[in-house]
Amino acid sequence: MDLNSLWSGGNSLNPLEIFLRVTILYFSILFMTRLMGPRQVGIVSAFNFITHAGMAHVATSRMVNPESSLTAALIIIVVAYSLSLLLSWVDYKFPSWVGTSPISLVKNGQILQSNLKKAYVTMDDLLAQLRLKKAHNLSEVASAVLEPMGELSVVKKPESSPVTRSMMKIPEIPTGTGAILIYDGKIERQSLKPLGLQDTWLEQEIAKKGFSIPQILLATLESTGSIHVSVKSHE
Repeated sequence: MDLNSLWSGGNSLNPLEIFLRVTILYFSILFMTRLMGPRQVGIVSAFNFITHAGMAHVATSRMVNPESSLTAALIIIVVAYSLSLLLSWVDYKFPSWVGTSPISLVKNGQILQSNLKKAYVTMDDLLAQLRLKKAHNLSEVASAVLEPMGELSVVKKPESSPVTRSMMKIPEIPTGTGAILIYDGKIERQSLKPLGLQDTWLEQEIAKKGFSIPQILLATLESTGSIHVSVKSHE
């Protein structure tokens, strides 16, 4: 293996050099992406999108092109992600300098035409987005705001909002993640122990449903306190 051709490029690359190039570029992009933090991954602003798309192209072209410089590719990646981090910091400190502000498109059922033009959103696009948010009538909409990420936030008027249990004065049903008690015919004891439950209790509960433990594909303890059972199919 020629280290000079690996880093600076050459007439050809052997399989080992291609493997090392792909590995180095992959982990360098992965490291820089992790360095940018979850905010950069979760909220794709314009400059973050440009960075990720551009770096993917740079990495792809340098992975197999023998005449391209791996060193130059790494420098490009570091500089590009550093600029993105800098812009993210500026966006955090001075949002109006880099990012965009939320734009109100609908207020009390009335379309704000001037803001619609400002956001370059057509009437058809607005109505389509409202339908996706289950707001099929403009009269239902108290406000619709175009967020900086491009997402449309919709708030319905109280009289158009779905009826909730609290409105009907019905007791709330507890919600949460169910615990797996049986998986593929085997008791999940690591789930039973924190709940203070025993194998014998579980066996009795399953027997009440007319089954045995080996017959159960999945059994979960739901937030309501009931046990939901899925039985193995007989094939």
